Amino acid sequence: MQLHPEDPRLTAYVLGELGPEDAAAVELAVAADPALQAKVAEMKDLQRLLTKRLVQPTHKLLPQQRDNIRRSAHRADSAAKLIPFASLQAWLIPAATAAVLALATFILLRMPADKPLPITSDPSPSQKTAQAPAPAPVAPSAPAPPAWFLPDSAEGFPTLDLPVASAKANLAAISKSIHQDRQLPAPQDVRLEEILNNFPLRLQGVTAIARGPAGTWHPDERSNGVPRPIATLSTEMIPCPWKPSAILLLISIRGNDQMDHEIKITFHPDSANIFRCRLLGFHPIEGRTPGSLPATLPANAVTTLALVIEPSAPAGNFGSLEWSTDDKSAPAIALVRKNDAEPSDDARFAALVCTYAEWLAGGQNGVIDAEIVAALAREIASTTLAADRADFLTLIDRSLHL
Repeated sequence: MQLHPEDPRLTAYVLGELGPEDAAAVELAVAADPALQAKVAEMKDLQRLLTKRLVQPTHKLLPQQRDNIRRSAHRADSAAKLIPFASLQAWLIPAATAAVLALATFILLRMPADKPLPITSDPSPSQKTAQAPAPAPVAPSAPAPPAWFLPDSAEGFPTLDLPVASAKANLAAISKSIHQDRQLPAPQDVRLEEILNNFPLRLQGVTAIARGPAGTWHPDERSNGVPRPIATLSTEMIPCPWKPSAILLLISIRGNDQMDHEIKITFHPDSANIFRCRLLGFHPIEGRTPGSLPATLPANAVTTLALVIEPSAPAGNFGSLEWSTDDKSAPAIALVRKNDAEPSDDARFAALVCTYAEWLAGGQNGVIDAEIVAALAREIASTTLAADRADFLTLIDRSLHL
């Protein structure tokens, strides 16, 4: 057998993928050629290095993550069955193994020597002086997000002022696109916050009530003299459907039945226990200058917000919500996760709405797929479901079949 040092059969021989006859022939050729012997020794050294460095991780997958992997593997296996394997067998194994070895070599060359990754992007003063000067900033091609949009990676974890009002028109536009035009809307036309706020939700977590000055009269409370309520702030936490290791924090702000009020809500993240957090929806629209934060809560209005929180520690303290009504402080809410808390039906429905809107907007490509959306919808389905929620499930079903 005539071989050269770059022959893919050498890689297959080192990995033990050749049959007995081919392996014997390669072994004879290697024994007779010093160049081949050196190449085989180099490959075996690399194989031992890979075995030592690329150790199987010890982290366990969550049940939903395992299901996603099984689904992906099943689809990949189904696609592979369409290709005649016999026509590929002659070259697929050695070519694939050679590609794997090349990729692993590149990873090892770029991999730091067992140094832990930094957990903060804010270097110490001594590190700052040792770093190379930062390149000149490049002007952004799109308008900057408003101050109340927290990016995926919150360096320094600034406080996040939250909007207290949202429009509702987007769900009608989405319904027209799907039911009448029979096509999915453009991703940039999907407004998660407007879709979510079409549905009345009552959260069953922690609630705080802001009341008016002592002695104020309310027609429903004339017998007890309790000051009238100005607004009610409610929260509930539920595992994030598309990322079970994260938490979906739902926030509901409800106005009173008499008059509008100025409300300010600020999320104070606990940087010791949070790795990343993000407000869903409320993204700036391209071509428009971001406006001021909506702060007027109309009478009888209810606004629901959703934040994704990724914990960095097992402790459940994620920070707090500080808020005020008409510039007067209201009772704060501590955001403490309770692992044994059973989510309410309204929280589960809100999680479905957020997942569907993220899928439509393409914000979680490769993470949220049609099967996840369909599975969540099946969990919500019920003969006693309210009419608006039943119509929403029908909309989801039509979307998944376009």
